[in-house]
Amino acid sequence: LDTPLVPSLISSRQYHFLSENMTWTEAQRYCRQNYTDLATIDNMEEMKRLIKTVRGTFYGSAWIGLYDDLNNWIWPLDNAAIERGFKSWFIQQPRNSGGQSLCVYMSYYQGTWGENFCMQTLPFVCYDGENSC
Repeated sequence: LDTPLVPSLISSRQYHFLSENMTWTEAQRYCRQNYTDLATIDNMEEMKRLIKTVRGTFYGSAWIGLYDDLNNWIWPLDNAAIERGFKSWFIQQPRNSGGQSLCVYMSYYQGTWGENFCMQTLPFVCYDGENSC
């Protein structure tokens, strides 16, 4: 893998941006094998620090850990439904189109989240360390 790592200490998490395009499932598998999981964002402070870390090297969209299990938006490791936590959706998102499972990417230029089909390939962000929910 030819992927630059950009670590940043956020709470007790260290985030790593990987520039290789993968599906959400492939990205999650890679993160779980090499780190802890895809990025989980619990609050605005974490999101701002993550954006600051990635900016300057990347301005596009990348997978984060949030996904739709057809009933709720879930963060994988703690199975926490997003309704109880921090959110940063694009305007008119999420749409939950067609009752299909969808995964979430973050726009590092705008700092907002959008949904896409999980089979789409994008760069991604992993984290290492404690899941401080």
